[in-house]
This record gives sequence, C-alpha cells and structure tokens, in this order.
Amino acid sequence: MRIPFLLAFLCVSTSLFSQYAISEIPGDIKNDVYAVVRNQETLITIHDYDKIEIYTKEIISVLNRKGLEALNLAVGYDKSSSIKAIEAKVFDAKGKEIEKFKKRDFHDVSATGSNLYSDNRMMYIEYTPRSYPFTIEFIVEEASSSTAFLPRWTPTSYTNVSVERSTFTIDNPKQVPLISKKFNLENYDVSIVETPTKYEYTLKNLEKLPKEPLAPHYTQFLPMAKVALQKFQLENERAYIKTWKDFGLWQKNSLLKGRDKISDGTKATIEQLVAGVEDPKEKARIIYEYMQGKTRYISVQVGIGGWQPSPAKDVDELSYGDCKALTNYTMALLKSQGIESYYTIVEAGENGRGLDEDFVALQGNHVILAVPFEDENVFLECTSQKAPFNYMGDFTDDREVLMVTPEGGVITKTHAYLTEDNKQTLTATASLSGDLILTGLMKQMSEGVPYGDVSWLDDATNDDVVMHYKESYGHLNNLSLANIKFENDKRAIVFTENLNFETSNYSSAAGDRILFNPNIFTRFKYLPPKDDNRLLPVHIRRGKSYNDTIEIQLPEGISVEALFDEIEIVSKYGTYHASITPVTGSKLKYHRNFVLNAGTYKKEEYDDFVAFIQRIVKKDKSKIVLKGS
Repeated sequence: MRIPFLLAFLCVSTSLFSQYAISEIPGDIKNDVYAVVRNQETLITIHDYDKIEIYTKEIISVLNRKGLEALNLAVGYDKSSSIKAIEAKVFDAKGKEIEKFKKRDFHDVSATGSNLYSDNRMMYIEYTPRSYPFTIEFIVEEASSSTAFLPRWTPTSYTNVSVERSTFTIDNPKQVPLISKKFNLENYDVSIVETPTKYEYTLKNLEKLPKEPLAPHYTQFLPMAKVALQKFQLENERAYIKTWKDFGLWQKNSLLKGRDKISDGTKATIEQLVAGVEDPKEKARIIYEYMQGKTRYISVQVGIGGWQPSPAKDVDELSYGDCKALTNYTMALLKSQGIESYYTIVEAGENGRGLDEDFVALQGNHVILAVPFEDENVFLECTSQKAPFNYMGDFTDDREVLMVTPEGGVITKTHAYLTEDNKQTLTATASLSGDLILTGLMKQMSEGVPYGDVSWLDDATNDDVVMHYKESYGHLNNLSLANIKFENDKRAIVFTENLNFETSNYSSAAGDRILFNPNIFTRFKYLPPKDDNRLLPVHIRRGKSYNDTIEIQLPEGISVEALFDEIEIVSKYGTYHASITPVTGSKLKYHRNFVLNAGTYKKEEYDDFVAFIQRIVKKDKSKIVLKGS
C-alpha cells in the first residue's frame, strides 16, 4: 500500500507545486506584459456599522523588471485599525517556494512621509528578486472600527499588467445600509451577485491596459466597483448619510462645529486691515493675503481620520496648519467680518477627478474654501502662500466639489480654464551678427494654467531659473541669459518674464547662404507615436494658445533670398498660423499662433491627431534663406 499512497502524495504535491508556475498562465494574458495578477481576493466582512474585517490575498507573477511597479507589499493602519495577520511568499518560475516573510519580518514604521504629525503607520517589506520571472503571494487580514472608507474594487490600474482572476466580496449579515456603484463592467467577463447580505464581483482574463499617450483616466474604461456604508463610524464619530445634504450637515455639526473661534486681538487686526473698504470681494482678498503672509502649510493627519481641522485659534497662535486647518482658519477670519464662506472638499491633482455626485460617501483628498458672491463663487487655495486670490490652476480646476453650507452639502464645480484663458504671449527683438550670434530681448506673459506653470520662477534660485530656460530652449546652442526679471501681477493673474539672451551657431551657413529659423523660442516638441492598433480615445483635458511675435534685425551685408509662404493649418484639434514678412530691408517680423483645443476624440482619430501634431512640429522648423554679400 505504500507505493500507491506515495504516488498519490506526489500527484498532490506536484499539483500544489505547479499552481504558481509561469507556464500555467494562459497565453492570451501572458504575451507582451510586465506582470500578471494571477489571483486577487478581497473579502470585506461587515459585522456592524462600527466593525469590519478585511481579508486580501493577491498573487502576482512578475515577468520582468518593469513589472515590479505592480507590486505593493505594504499596508497602512492607524489607532482605529489593526493588522491581525500579514505574510508574503515568493515562488520561482516553476512555482517552487523560495522565500517566506512572516509578520515579524515586516517593517513597522510611521507613515509620516511629508506630514509633520500623523497617526498613520505602515507595515511593509522590500523585496529584491534574484531572477525573473517570479511570483509573490501577499496576504493581509485587517480589522477596523472606522468604517467610513471601504476598499474599492479595481483589479488593476497599471499599464501592461493583465489579470487572470479577481474577486471582490462583501459579506453584510446584519444588512447595514450601504450603497454601491459599478463602472464599465459590461465590457468585461464579470459575474455579479448582489443580495441583501452579500455583494460579489468576479472578473476573469482581463488583458493588459496598454500605455497609450493622451489616454483618458483609467476610471473611464477599466472595470471598477465602489461600496460605502450609509451608516458608519469615523473613529468615534457616528453618521447616517443618505444625501449630500446629510453629508454636509454631518461635517458641519460633527467635524467643524466650534472650531471657528479666533481671538479678539486677531479680530481687531482684521478690522484694521479692511477699514474703509466697502467691497466684500476686496475685503476677502485682503483677508486671504493676510492669511497667506501669516501662515505656512504643513501636513497633519491626526484627529478624526485626518478629516477634522485643527481649531482656528490654534492656527492663529502657531501660524501653521494643513489644508483643513488653514481653510477653516481663513473661514473664521472672513466670518469675523461678516463674509460667508464654505469649507469645500475636492479631489486635487493635475489629473484629479470631480467628486462622484451619484455616490454619496467620503470622497476627496483636499480642502479649499468657497466664498460666494453675487457674480461668482470665489475659490481659495489656502495652503499656498503665493497663489493669487481666486486662482485654482490645474491642481483643483474644472471639477465637482462639495461645499459645506449651513443648509448641508451642495455639489458645485470649480472654474474651468478654457483654451482662450490658457495663453502664453511672447514678444522678442533679436539681432543676428555677421558671425551668426543671435542676441536680443524676450518678454513672455502667461495666463490661466500656464501662469501656475511658471510663477514658481519668482522665488526660485538663480541656478534653477537658468536651468529652466536651458531645458525649455534646449535647441539654442550655448545659451546665455542676463537681466532676468519677473513681474507677478496677482490681481490680473499674469506672470511676465523679461530677459536678455545670446545664442551662438543658431544658424547654419552653406557658402554665402544662411539657413535661419525665425521661430526662435516656442516650438512644439512632443510628438506622440503613430499607432494603428489604438484602443483608447484621445483625451486633451486642457486647451492652450500660444502667440509669438519676433522682430529680427539682420546684419549689414546680409539680405533675404527666400522666405517661406504663409502657413495655415486648420483642424478640429486646433489651428496653426505662421508668417514671416519684411519690415524694412534689414528687418523681418515673424508671427506664430498655435491653438490646441481641449476635447475627447474617438480612438480611430488618433493617427489623424498625430498627423496634425507632426505638421506643427515640422512647420515650427521652417527656415528662411539669407544671403551674404
């Protein structure tokens, strides 16, 4: 009997041994990828509105070095949550276990990062692979009494990573009220189970997400699901929220109430600052700039899950705070002068999304201040000591936000910067010497989003300023700069750059002829690759316009032999115009106007868009022919 038993044991062992073998991955999701999510399991058990447990298991096969990006061998926790169990195992290409990490092997550190204060901690391991491919199994069991945030189901958000299987389950035996929202599931192999006590989503064989330029945000096309409790606890604060109005009232009455007190001395200071000013908006501007000059930003993630601001009085005394505290402080300063303002929650970031109006739950990662006036809502970025009054930039522009008003939460939208708002206007005079050295003066004015892209120069070191220009104008050989001056008009929200420049060997000579490009500064350099198999739409979030006018003085003995014809390109993606005309016998004027439109275009139009950009890049290199005597 020993031999059959041994054979059976070997069969079982071989089966277990090979389950993580790279050879077991189906070919259609293994080809040309960096990593494969072999199996992903998330089980959220809701014991009550104030008690949840989360079990996660993720098995990822990393096929090459680039696939390391898909690994996240870390988990965070705070004083209202705990890590009950955590482990990781590593398997070689054949599925043989080669390394194991138990809980004691994980680093347990403060997750302070850039925060000055934080309750958050993190457990993690750093793994350096011996060779590729390999597979990691990562298992975590967590428990928490804060139930305001439940994990969302996103099988993957990485490019060139495929998914063999992913399951997301919520067990809710007590039927604690919750909401859910599904995204893009109809386009994938997903099974759905939804009952009063259980939600389960299972996905199989998700092919890789290609890394395509100018693609929409991954939430627009990848499978996702979000779930949130309507009755929840955030540390010791309980809430039952069904509408945004409810949400705002809870924020106001539980998290903000009583935190808007400032000293009588500060009130007197503010009253002196605005004495004689009748316009409420001008008063708000003065108070905002006072706050900017008095405080500095530091990140604090303590209190109720990092959602409750420090009292305004503390900020007044300490002169620092995070986004919540500085916003609440500014609100208190305005209130002292009878100016109403609203604490406002936003998802910040250049690629940040608006809050999901159809999903009433804690969202966002940042707080700003909305000040309502008859003609507009003014939005204030209270963490910046330099931002102009009512300037958002691309950090919080054009997205849905939640204002916490006395009547409750109200969804509104921040300002959108249109194509005509985002403009850079450049004027220059340039002189070409007989030995082909180009010198001159340049002035550039930036507005809208471009204002935020360059206004940092005002406080930068000289070395950083010079490096910025050498990177921006890398096509100018041996570039030297002098008399660099900046004008930061915060009322008009216009940033102006003035400088003297010199560049040698800018033109090329062939005998007595000189090839000269009159487009000295602004050149469109980004050329996306063509792709006959484009899978995703083309998305240009913000349009921009560029307008250059340059006068060029030719040296004595140099004349014009040939100018290029006026260039005109008109497309749904934008417009381009360039011309070069004589002003006098030795002076030329170059004009360039390029407008790139915002919009989302079908994937079939991608190559047309690339062709449009190719034409711009080519025309930006258009030369004229000069002739020596």
